[in-house]
Amino acid sequence: MIDDVVGRSSVDRVHLMDIQSREPSPPVFAGPADAILFGAEWAFRQIYWRSAWLRGWIKRAKSKKTPVAQVADKQALIDYLQTIGVRAGSLVMAHTSVSGVSLNCGDSLAGKSQNSMQVAHELVSVLLGLVGDTGTLVMPTHPVYKTRPATAGTTERPTPSVYNPLTTPCGVGLANELFWRRSGTMRSLFPHNTLAAHGPLATELLHDNLNESKPLAHGIHSGYYRFCQRNGLLVSVGVPLASCFTLVHVAEESRDQQWPVKDFFEERDYIVRHQGVDQTVTIRKTRTEFMMFSLCIRKLRRDLVRAGILHEGRVGTVRVDWANSCEIFQFICQRNRTSTYPFFGTSLVPRKELNRGSSDH
Repeated sequence: MIDDVVGRSSVDRVHLMDIQSREPSPPVFAGPADAILFGAEWAFRQIYWRSAWLRGWIKRAKSKKTPVAQVADKQALIDYLQTIGVRAGSLVMAHTSVSGVSLNCGDSLAGKSQNSMQVAHELVSVLLGLVGDTGTLVMPTHPVYKTRPATAGTTERPTPSVYNPLTTPCGVGLANELFWRRSGTMRSLFPHNTLAAHGPLATELLHDNLNESKPLAHGIHSGYYRFCQRNGLLVSVGVPLASCFTLVHVAEESRDQQWPVKDFFEERDYIVRHQGVDQTVTIRKTRTEFMMFSLCIRKLRRDLVRAGILHEGRVGTVRVDWANSCEIFQFICQRNRTSTYPFFGTSLVPRKELNRGSSDH
């Protein structure tokens, strides 16, 4: 098996049960309103993913929308990030979006817009400056692959996508793209929902993410799981955290074979190109159908906000959310001990029909 970009090191493992809550699972719904909102979300998912026309219409409508302008004073943003825990020596995972965002310096740029490249550079510099040389900054760098048409009626695996951690672009934001290309940043060899890290804990987080056990992107070998073990701080800037926090999948994937849904994970082959050598590797990932039909993320968001775990706010008009990773992990684990939370109606997911059209996500 090929070695990781960042080499090897020992990692202190905390057993899953050591950080799970032992408290009784609370009721699924907080009240009638919560149940109604959940029902609407779940029903919409069933209609949306079964209607190509509806998906196309919504996609066209979104493409015509102008990004909402978000403006904040740069120093005010720095002060707020420090207040919530982004400071020297801390471990932080940042989700970002710079579309429509401007960072003003006092009144010097008042009323003037900045281009996205400039804001992305500034934001990465701000985050790295806050954690300092003793802290570690982590960002998702999910690779972008070309969608390949599936052959109907066949069970053959598609031709593997090629992942090169040094060249394959990411599809989760300009700031994230600039971050992993920055000198001193390490990027995992794991070819799905990949992480990059900069700082003294980078090797610990990213080593051995990819191994011979057909690992999961958010399972016990992942940087996401290790980030939760260290209770890293999860932050989003310019985008709601609930719309992008991939880390929530650690709860089900860390259970692996104990997760109660049959065929929940599928195998996927990739070609990983590292140090001039190509090797075909097999990983596992959640089947796309379950993500589409049964993951009720709005329900999860309401629950996390109600529990005081997910904090949503703004600096100026720039969205800034945050949460402690271990609290999210414990919260979801507590609820899915006897259920499949936050996946609902998994037995109704039309696996066979849609699996033919799944692609890399």
